[in-house]
Amino acid sequence: MIKLKLPELTPDEPAPPRDPAASMSLINDVIRHPLDPSYEAEAAKRRASGAQSRPMNRSPLLILTMILIGFGLATSAMALRVPLGVAEKQHDELVTRINAGQKLIDQRSGTVKTLNADIARLQESALQRGNRTGTTDDLREAEAIAGAVAVKGSGFVLTVSDAKNAGTDAQGDPRTSGSDTGRVTSSDLQIVVNGLWQAGAEAISINGQRITSLTAVRFAGQAILVNFRPLVPPYAISVIGPGSIKADFEKNAGGNYLSTLSKGVGITSKFETDKSITIPAAPSVSLNHARALKENQ
Repeated sequence: MIKLKLPELTPDEPAPPRDPAASMSLINDVIRHPLDPSYEAEAAKRRASGAQSRPMNRSPLLILTMILIGFGLATSAMALRVPLGVAEKQHDELVTRINAGQKLIDQRSGTVKTLNADIARLQESALQRGNRTGTTDDLREAEAIAGAVAVKGSGFVLTVSDAKNAGTDAQGDPRTSGSDTGRVTSSDLQIVVNGLWQAGAEAISINGQRITSLTAVRFAGQAILVNFRPLVPPYAISVIGPGSIKADFEKNAGGNYLSTLSKGVGITSKFETDKSITIPAAPSVSLNHARALKENQ
């Protein structure tokens, strides 16, 4: 075995300083000699022979191809982009068609109401001729409960509206998918209406739309629909019921929920009591079940 003897340092002799760049020798070598030795040798050979580096050959066909590709990309981008003027025109046409359709629906709904009123009048006349006064009273009560006829009585109007600082989008519209803070939702109205029924309400409408057992209060996009009619805030909830309904509502789950909305997100609510309330009939009431009435012998 061969033993190497290392030089010994005397205590008074300091250790040699270490080169700080020793660990970066590879990086320094790459920086100082960026070219591969073979490439560098070839370049030196070309310089020695006096050869000039030639630029890349740009043929007319290549230039024409690049121009055609750029033109095609620009044309595709313009075709995919809908001009603002065209979008606004399509929006206006759609709004016009919706308004025309809504007007037609209103006209036909009025015709249906008129025919229903004629039917009710003829029914009542037939029952009176048949000496069926009790049946007439029962029919009127059933129609009022089902929402088939307008009703009038004492009650109040509860107005619920979005918070003053309700979120809006970039155009200031509070009814878009990008802004929902502080807005009344369909779920809010459902809970409030259920609380009013629980408190003893006999008839309810929201912005003139009668609420029955078949009515759906729901979202469609960002609009609240009642009887398939879009509603806009504020939401005036008209209620007919006993004198204690307001106090009972404020104590139950619906009233507590509305109070939480007012305190939490700033949704506003206001009661207008001691009023004679008129609630219209539902737009359409369909007959689903019927049974024959047997006369007493």
